[in-house]
Amino acid sequence: MRQYFGLFFDGNGQAVALFAVALVWLGFSALGAAIGGRNRLAAIDHLIGWTLVSFVFTLAGVFIKVPFTPLAWTVGAIAVGAGVYAWRRDRTLLSPGIGRMLAVGLPLLLLASAMRASQWDEFTDWLMIPRYLLETDGFPNRANPFSRATFAGYPYNWHLVGYLAGRVAGGLVECAGALSNLLLLFGFGLLIARLILMGAGRVPEGERMMWPLVALALLLVTLVNPTFAQKIVLTAYAETATAVATGTAMVLGWMVLDALASREFDRARRLAWSMGLVLALLINLKQATLVLAALVMLATAFVALRDPAVPAARFVRLLPAIVLPAAVIFATWRYHLSQELTVHELSIRPIGQWSIDLIPRIVANMLTVLAKKGYFLGLAAVLVAAGALGFWRARDAFDRLAALAAMVVLGYNAFLLFAYVSTFGPTDALRVASYWRYNMHLGGVIVAFTAYGGARLWCERLRHRVPVRRLAWFPMVLVVIAPLAFAQKLRFDHNPDILRFRAVGIAVSALVQPEDNIYNIDPTGSGESTAALSFEIGERARLAGQISAFDGDRVSMFGRALSRPEVNALVVHSWLPGFAEKLGVELIPGRSYFLRRKPDGGWQTVNSWPASAAR
Repeated sequence: MRQYFGLFFDGNGQAVALFAVALVWLGFSALGAAIGGRNRLAAIDHLIGWTLVSFVFTLAGVFIKVPFTPLAWTVGAIAVGAGVYAWRRDRTLLSPGIGRMLAVGLPLLLLASAMRASQWDEFTDWLMIPRYLLETDGFPNRANPFSRATFAGYPYNWHLVGYLAGRVAGGLVECAGALSNLLLLFGFGLLIARLILMGAGRVPEGERMMWPLVALALLLVTLVNPTFAQKIVLTAYAETATAVATGTAMVLGWMVLDALASREFDRARRLAWSMGLVLALLINLKQATLVLAALVMLATAFVALRDPAVPAARFVRLLPAIVLPAAVIFATWRYHLSQELTVHELSIRPIGQWSIDLIPRIVANMLTVLAKKGYFLGLAAVLVAAGALGFWRARDAFDRLAALAAMVVLGYNAFLLFAYVSTFGPTDALRVASYWRYNMHLGGVIVAFTAYGGARLWCERLRHRVPVRRLAWFPMVLVVIAPLAFAQKLRFDHNPDILRFRAVGIAVSALVQPEDNIYNIDPTGSGESTAALSFEIGERARLAGQISAFDGDRVSMFGRALSRPEVNALVVHSWLPGFAEKLGVELIPGRSYFLRRKPDGGWQTVNSWPASAAR
């Protein structure tokens, strides 16, 4: 029983992490509430506030190069004032229903707050960069290029969340990404609840967010979400934030069109500015999100021009509000990259190197991947069919939403095909590298369409056949019990190998010297041990290279590594026949080793750790 409760409770650091992350998102919500006014869409306050903070840090960090620490505390003070102002104006601060959403989602929050980093990209990028920000107090530049991070040139909206949580906590908060991902899903769930009410023909402003509705919305954005994957959501990866921002931006675009069709021009203008700010947030999350932002903008414009109920001239007047915020923050970051950094981004290869001849095989492999995700593929197929019909007939709000969603889904997959042909090498193109993970960016779009369309279907055809009131308790029970029942599976950070690699990395970081050049030896491993070692040693020493199972002639490669005079330290997790003889050191299976080169060129064991002790 103690071991089970240990999955949810893990010492004092957990409380600090919860407090730090909650304070950051409360500050975002306060800023969004203050600027949004009484008639705002409160469910997106945190996204609006996050965008405002990202503008402050991006503009100040690029053009004025203000140190981030005083900037963070200044923004924090402004957020406190904004919260007081919003409370006095509205007698409330947070979105209706958020208390119930947090209560229902508490088991997930507790579980996530107890987790530690465990994934490759966390060690090499998504946690490495927030740590750089905490250590250097500014964006990467020529003098400080964030050399250990894989993609230091990526936009920094997501990294700023980890930085701010770390600044509050007094150090890097490894679970800040997982907690933030859950809070983003909870916030998106309130928007989904609103769509359910609208689909059922009810006015959201006049409805309370009752417990069954909140639980149903949480179920839709988590367990029933076709792109919910615990190793993405409960990590520092930016995929969840991307999906939420994309889905929210599309919903706001749809609401803009709906307001225009209803001749509610003031509401359309407010929604257009909200859409523009969320698109600015989206475009500054990852390199590929430029495409998602552009697709949402273009899809909204196409539907506005196609639908006779939408006054096109009025829509054109709203374009500056929709486009300018994203254009400003995108141009600012591109300027910084052009002046301070020249690497760490994916780029399009010369046309002569494009894999045009591989297109049929690439498309076949893309379809194969989607076929293995039948639930996602089925919903996407329904969405695309409804979107094609909706764009053709342009009859009502459902047609507009379906057309928008279909254009985003189809457009993004067309872009991914283009990327595989023009940017990825032939090997990665043929294996459609990370294709499913990229499609997770569309999860918010698909959930929003499903929620609204399902509510419409129930209201129009199933209301008198399905005893909904009798089943209202079911979503509540499911979303509470599921994390408790599957806690062991959700705690994937307890993987024995990861625990071993991290424990060894921490121990090695206390033994290294600044002049050390360390080679990581793990010829039967995937390379995760190198990622964990690099993360743990940070800037205390240099990483000279690695040997993993993906390398070719690993025995010869090992010999070449030993012959390099600058390599003076080794971390060994596994080995092949002949490795021990070359080292002149006895290696016992099941142990990890830290070795240092002796003055005579031989090797000596500094320390070793049994796998069981490292766990």
